[in-house]
Amino acid sequence: MAALLAVACGSTTDVVDSGSPTTSATTPPTGDATTPIEATTTDRATPVATAPLSELAAGFNNAGFDILRSQAVEDNAVLSPVSIGHAMLMARGAADGPTGAAIDVALALPDGIAAHDAWNSIDQMIDAANGSARDYNDEPSPIVSIADRIWPADGVTPDQQWIDLLATHHGSDISTIDVTQPEASRAEINRWVSDATESLIPELLPPGFIQPTTTLVLTDAIYFKAQWQTIFAKYGEVEGDFLLLDGTTETTTFMRELENAGARGIGDGWSAADLPYLGEDFSMLVIVPDEGRYEELRSALGHELLAEIDATITPGPYELLFPKWDDKANIDLLPWLTEIGAAPGNYPAITPGTFLSGGVHAADIAVDEFGTVAAAATGLGFNESGPPEPDITIAADKPFLYAIRHNATGVVLFAGQVTNPNS
Repeated sequence: MAALLAVACGSTTDVVDSGSPTTSATTPPTGDATTPIEATTTDRATPVATAPLSELAAGFNNAGFDILRSQAVEDNAVLSPVSIGHAMLMARGAADGPTGAAIDVALALPDGIAAHDAWNSIDQMIDAANGSARDYNDEPSPIVSIADRIWPADGVTPDQQWIDLLATHHGSDISTIDVTQPEASRAEINRWVSDATESLIPELLPPGFIQPTTTLVLTDAIYFKAQWQTIFAKYGEVEGDFLLLDGTTETTTFMRELENAGARGIGDGWSAADLPYLGEDFSMLVIVPDEGRYEELRSALGHELLAEIDATITPGPYELLFPKWDDKANIDLLPWLTEIGAAPGNYPAITPGTFLSGGVHAADIAVDEFGTVAAAATGLGFNESGPPEPDITIAADKPFLYAIRHNATGVVLFAGQVTNPNS
């Protein structure tokens, strides 16, 4: 998954102190094509024990769910709240006072450097979870990587404190682009995104995204691959009806598991199950609204609803019927960026007069019996055992919502809706 923001030159605006940890850029850039742009250090900052991780995660999650609700209610959709939120946090460090304040409100960011401290801790915790177990091919699982880069135009020298902040708290690096050759620059950035996402996002930037007036492009990419803690293998697949939003049904193949014993339960208008991935650092929360309650639950989807579900579901045996699906999405973020006040805005730490001119987001998810974003199938052998009597059945046989979460912090890596797994 990847999120991208681009900024272009506009009229010069007086800089107002934003309270961000960067200094204001009050003079024109002095760099040129031969001036190296680099951070003074690439060492990551030491995590701060008191950093407000939960606060940052809640803000990212709710902003992502707001964007999810802006997608057509009747279509499948997928996006990455953490990728979009993180890209905006990095951009916020370059903003002036009014623009930064608007971003703070939209993402409910902790004050000042605390937001960056929180991300630094979350990022390093996610990285530490990599390869904590071995999958059916005896390969490390899960695999989660987050990559960030800023791409200044030749001759643009962003504020040094912003560059250093991105390096120490976000692990971001820098590569200049030649905006007089916009298509070549676009291809270069798209290759980087493709490499960072194992080719799942081969072309993030559409034609025309980079213009001769572009001063900087900011990219964030996330890749996730994990095997289920309990793969769907022993009980095979069953055919059944999936209830569509218009009241009709469509024949669907469901994966079936009878030996689940994790967190599951039934609440007001929903049933839910939390499906752990191998290593149990990440899980997918599947929320199946009751018939006729889908739009109501979709409207209520937020960090508070996740907390309510977490407080309701308990461990116990249950039967799970779950479809496979494979979705892709491309989202124009500019309407949302404009609505929250981040665009056009003013980002003087990039160059004086810089504004946010465009934003795109692309996502790809594949879910099957082995896990999520899994591209291999292998013959598996299982010890025979009798299934426990299930207390309840969680049947994702009608439109449902899902969120893949980092369990220690609650930050949502991917969120989506499945209204028709066959589409």
